[in-house]
Amino acid sequence: MRKRCLTILAVLVIFLFNSPLFAQDVRAIEEEAKKEGKINLYGSIRDDEAKGIFDAFEKRYPGVKLTYFRSSEDRLVSKILAEAKAGSHNFDVLDTSSAYHLKGLGMALKWSPPTVAGINPNFLDPGEMVTPIRININVIQYNTKLALPADIPRSYEDLTHPKWKGRLCLEDSDFEWFSGVIRYMGKDKALDLFKRISANKPAIRNGHGLLSDLVSAGECHLAINNYGNQVAFAQKRGAPTDFVAINPVVTIINPAVISKSAPHPNTAKLYVTWLTSKEGQEFLVKNGGRIPVRVDVEADPPKLTRGLDLQVARRLEGKEFSDVQALYRQVWQGR
Repeated sequence: MRKRCLTILAVLVIFLFNSPLFAQDVRAIEEEAKKEGKINLYGSIRDDEAKGIFDAFEKRYPGVKLTYFRSSEDRLVSKILAEAKAGSHNFDVLDTSSAYHLKGLGMALKWSPPTVAGINPNFLDPGEMVTPIRININVIQYNTKLALPADIPRSYEDLTHPKWKGRLCLEDSDFEWFSGVIRYMGKDKALDLFKRISANKPAIRNGHGLLSDLVSAGECHLAINNYGNQVAFAQKRGAPTDFVAINPVVTIINPAVISKSAPHPNTAKLYVTWLTSKEGQEFLVKNGGRIPVRVDVEADPPKLTRGLDLQVARRLEGKEFSDVQALYRQVWQGR
């Protein structure tokens, strides 16, 4: 039934994006953006990954110059708040998961791109202030040379087996995944499971890319949790690794927001529109290995989304974030 609904939705998307009204909306944004000629983008994407995206955007829209400021999520928010306090509004678009924070602060523009009809409705912000750009899915990663077919886990419960002692690793800040599993399993049941897995003494490391490299190199046999696109990227480089997705799959949305005080609002809208268009999403898949948010663009490999029950993780803020962080440390690091 779900597959049929998505098929119908995809047909509607194709119809809408070939309509004169859609083309008119995009042309109007493009014309105003050309007059501004500039966009200031704040984000946390690595410079080497970001360059291809920015070059493609500038090539697609000649005369528009993109300036990028990169930092960590918390520092980006701090910079934006400091600028606002000083009466200096510099950023046009914030492209990172901390974008949700600006919505809560009332600094995000209420706007939806003309491409919104093509985005999976489960990913959309009801307040129309945050636009999903890509997603991360949380999966179990394993080394195909060290994990025999009979040993490949089919559930988190399988990771409690003593054979995994000293062979596991885990990222040190997967709070959304942790909270998501607790949410669908129930707190008592999930914490009991996590503590039994923790008894196998997983190595705690920082960074999903590092985790993928460690599993690929065989320094740990299996990552309790990692991002699916990281595993797929390692596979394409020939690394002996694969993943198992446990339904429901905790899914993290990486969004963008446009500043309510953007100095170049139309160029900002053009950038978000392009990123969420079929063309932009296909570019992210082909050139960055990203997982798309559109229903008419498939991930590479397709198993990153096909047939999975994607459950969007709740954005953690304030005391809730601090409480989950403390519980995570207690369960996995004993502190």
